[in-house]
Amino acid sequence: MAAESRPIFVKNKFTGRTYKKLRETSIEESRAMFGRALRGSRVMKDMPSHRRAEILEATAAAVLRNQRSLAETIAVEAGKPIKYSMKEAKRASVTMKFSGEEAKRIHGETIPFDAEPRGEGKFAYYVREPIGVVFAITPFNDPLNLVAHKLGPALASGNSVIVKPTIVTPLSAMSLVELTVESGLPEECAQVLLASGGSQQVRDMLANEKIKMVTLTGGVEAAAEVVKHAGIKKYSMELGSNSPAIVWSDADLDAAIPELVDAAFESQGQNCIHAQRILIHEDVYQETRERMVEATARLKVGDPLLEETDVGPMIAEGEAERVEAWVREAIGGGARVLVGGVRKGSIYHPTILENVSPRSRIAQKEVFGPVTLLSRVRSLNEAVELSNSVPYGLQAGVFTKDIGVAQHFIDSLDYGGVLINQTSDFRVDFMPFGGFKFSGLGREGIRFAIEAMTEIKLVVYNKMKQ
Repeated sequence: MAAESRPIFVKNKFTGRTYKKLRETSIEESRAMFGRALRGSRVMKDMPSHRRAEILEATAAAVLRNQRSLAETIAVEAGKPIKYSMKEAKRASVTMKFSGEEAKRIHGETIPFDAEPRGEGKFAYYVREPIGVVFAITPFNDPLNLVAHKLGPALASGNSVIVKPTIVTPLSAMSLVELTVESGLPEECAQVLLASGGSQQVRDMLANEKIKMVTLTGGVEAAAEVVKHAGIKKYSMELGSNSPAIVWSDADLDAAIPELVDAAFESQGQNCIHAQRILIHEDVYQETRERMVEATARLKVGDPLLEETDVGPMIAEGEAERVEAWVREAIGGGARVLVGGVRKGSIYHPTILENVSPRSRIAQKEVFGPVTLLSRVRSLNEAVELSNSVPYGLQAGVFTKDIGVAQHFIDSLDYGGVLINQTSDFRVDFMPFGGFKFSGLGREGIRFAIEAMTEIKLVVYNKMKQ
């Protein structure tokens, strides 16, 4: 007799009350799900690209029609303020739309074999074929758009997908897959696995040799567990960061300050490209510090469903307690709190610290919370050294009007993206997105994800002499 599945209680992250009760996917159901996905991969491979494009573009339109309800779901299950949740829903529509467009642009090229004497008399080209079944593991912080970033490219390139969202925010993923099926996708081509990360259901999926690719957005520890169970297969991993924003002496502070405050505290700082460290040239340190503190103190904290709310609850009270402990630890090492430093349940008020030891945990690790650290720098080399002193390298922002200064940072920062006159917290959904060091493997962004989710097949013709 099959064991009964455990209940999953999706909480309203602001009230703490149960918003929806779901049921975990059982082991038997997960095995049947994989069988359907395998059949779905054959359906997708045979589906012409124009049809894949039509389904994805119809899904994009459906997401846009349902933008408000999807945003409300994000606000409730993730605690993201509604104004940011609306933006996320809009971006998810764009991600699906661009995926549909890229479905029509998957192609290979000819290879000039006669560039080498042994290649004379031969004609060669390559094509891209879908990899098969893609297993996609997604996080809580962007529970709709980060699913779209895996679902869209996988379907565009002719694969089937099993999405495993975190069980604290599964509703957005379920809604997106449902809209995709309603837009014409066969049900076996996109399914949602509801199970915790360490469950037998997930381990079985990872160990399955017929799943040829795992795409993960999460932490380094989760990535290590995935690789341990999944073994040799293709991976795409976006693993977070500890991003700097550099404010140089000639920066336009009127433009920079609002961007910096937003990058520090949008989505409660639960964002892989959150501006965790702000490195400020000594000539403008005092003014930048004062203006950032003033702007941060004006942020509205509270119910994420209210339009005026800037900062809502963290994903769990335990996470808010962790951030609180890291801040206390930094204070014990000599740091000063300029604003914030207050926790009420799962809400941690937006906090700015200065005089933080660069070797402290909060300066080295990814805080994933509404805290940013201000540091005074005196030279280009000092700013580069501090920026590169962490084990991550996803994106970095630089504010300067001097093209020479900008180019120095572009050449010297060990980050996958260097954004000039913009914070680290910027992304358009078709750009190559990924980082150096422990920030991940490979690149997301629709075309780049499609390249990872396809295999190259080479064809060589030996021309027969007539």
